[in-house]
Amino acid sequence: MGCVSVKLDKNNKSKKDSPSTDTNQNLETLTTEQKTLIRNNWQVLKCHVANIGVITYVSMFENRPELIHIFASFKGRDVSELEQTGLLRQHALRVMATIDKCITRLDEPANMQNILKEVGIHHVRYKVPAEYLEDILPHFLSAIKPHIGDEWNEQSTKAWTIFLSIVVYYIKDGMKC
Repeated sequence: MGCVSVKLDKNNKSKKDSPSTDTNQNLETLTTEQKTLIRNNWQVLKCHVANIGVITYVSMFENRPELIHIFASFKGRDVSELEQTGLLRQHALRVMATIDKCITRLDEPANMQNILKEVGIHHVRYKVPAEYLEDILPHFLSAIKPHIGDEWNEQSTKAWTIFLSIVVYYIKDGMKC
């Protein structure tokens, strides 16, 4: 399921395009080397997905406590309560499962985009404002760095930043449906 817009070509014939066809021109793409780096990093990170996810959200909520209200099941709770009840872990695991799906589909961009657009549609149902999606990115990067250790470098930061920007872009694209 995804959005499709209809355009007219020069001969006024209907032509279907993804809504992102014209708007993603500024979106960076990953090189083969960056995809390999992300896949290699992910093999290390897979063993720690629950912790990485929880650390990511705890860091974000400590930095921006007002974001807790965006999550219906988190409303009225503080970060320590979310950790104790397991609600944070459940959500973090869903997010990390989506990241895993995307990484396994790095060479299948249409499939990855469809997955992310579906995630965007779900975010609309939960009334998540699109402008908050980027807020998680620096916290995710901070959470994965220690697990990569000395292998983390400028290329790692760039590759993961591009990848996460792509993820956010297509989630937002799905939110437009």
